[in-house]
Amino acid sequence: MTVLNRVATKWNHFAQASNNTRAAVELSRLGLPYLPWSDASLLPSALQVVLNEIEINARKTVAEFGSGISTIYIAQILSRLGGRIVSFETDAEWATFVENRLAALSLSEFATVVRAPLGPCTLSKNGLSWYDQSIVAAAVQDLSIDCVVVDGPPAYKTGYELARYPALPALEAHLAQDYVVFLDDIHRLGEQEILRLWAGLFGIEFSCYFSKGNIARGIHGVAHFTV
Repeated sequence: MTVLNRVATKWNHFAQASNNTRAAVELSRLGLPYLPWSDASLLPSALQVVLNEIEINARKTVAEFGSGISTIYIAQILSRLGGRIVSFETDAEWATFVENRLAALSLSEFATVVRAPLGPCTLSKNGLSWYDQSIVAAAVQDLSIDCVVVDGPPAYKTGYELARYPALPALEAHLAQDYVVFLDDIHRLGEQEILRLWAGLFGIEFSCYFSKGNIARGIHGVAHFTV
């Protein structure tokens, strides 16, 4: 690694830490009680990018792959905007945990957690498993989705780099004319390849926020404001 690369890496880490601190402060203003942040959770700055998009561009119907803290925060925003999030989760116990927190916060009306185990997928790359296609299809059949958040399934192991690819193709028939898609963990080569494939297939232009939680934001159609 060159000196310039080392400096750039250190600066990115500093900016990341600073942005996460500021985002955590802003998130606290939503008035939610303590929620457990795990290593798999969206970083605070990445979550803020998602919430900014929903708030600024009035996104109303969100499909999320990988439930957690983000589900609860998004539901909180949508409770005021009059929208709804459908979140797909492979871990049944974790799905119950998220459901219980949503219920305790009176947010169940605005969020549905769908248990969708991993299995064979006709849309996947390299024969990788994905969320049960029939369950996903049934859950979104009557929706016009204008926001997609992809933070699952797990894709950190060698050989699983493209595990998250099917998300957008699986929702294609149910996407609104104007929509936004977010992909987490874009510091990894697998996610970067997914962005390239989605951009070519759907004609999406992606913005990458490496210092804001390593998340990418892609717009199809019109976004009235930037985040």
